[in-house]
Amino acid sequence: MKLALLILIASPAVFAQVRVEPRSLVKERRLFLSGGLTFLDRNDYYVSPGGAVSATYYFRESDGVELRAAFFWSHLDGSAQEVVSQAGLYPDAQKPQVLLLAGWRHSLTYGKVALFSGVIHFDVQCGVHAGTLMTDRAATPAVAGSFGVVAGLGTRGFAQFDLALVGSLENRSERVLALGALPLLSFGWSL
Repeated sequence: MKLALLILIASPAVFAQVRVEPRSLVKERRLFLSGGLTFLDRNDYYVSPGGAVSATYYFRESDGVELRAAFFWSHLDGSAQEVVSQAGLYPDAQKPQVLLLAGWRHSLTYGKVALFSGVIHFDVQCGVHAGTLMTDRAATPAVAGSFGVVAGLGTRGFAQFDLALVGSLENRSERVLALGALPLLSFGWSL
């Protein structure tokens, strides 16, 4: 017992001041607005680069509601254009134009990384969304699940990278579930 007390008293940690750096990427009761570039890859003969905007309100530090809109400049890929020019046949896949989603974001963890002479604060997040994918033929129901990272840039700025799996029900030659990947890199500001 005396030995334990002596170790406790002699320990430098007992006399050291503990400093915990405050959270820099604060989200609770803040609105995060962002815009960036995206690309919808559904392996459906369309090349679909685009832009996206989103607004997320965090009612708790770890949970928020999000609205997201993505606009695509879709065109047929090289092999599909060749078939169209030689045979006049078009794929039955629908051309993506606009994706509108509403959903929930959840922060899985908060972290900090020392980089050069600074510290980057970040959140690892996931999300689920539902909405519609508007194509050249119809508005189709769509769902998405995402995983990503939000990193603070200064006091209010941030960068966000998300990778979503998107599914939409489309009437082609028969009703199909079209699946695709939607990476998104955006930059924004919190209010």
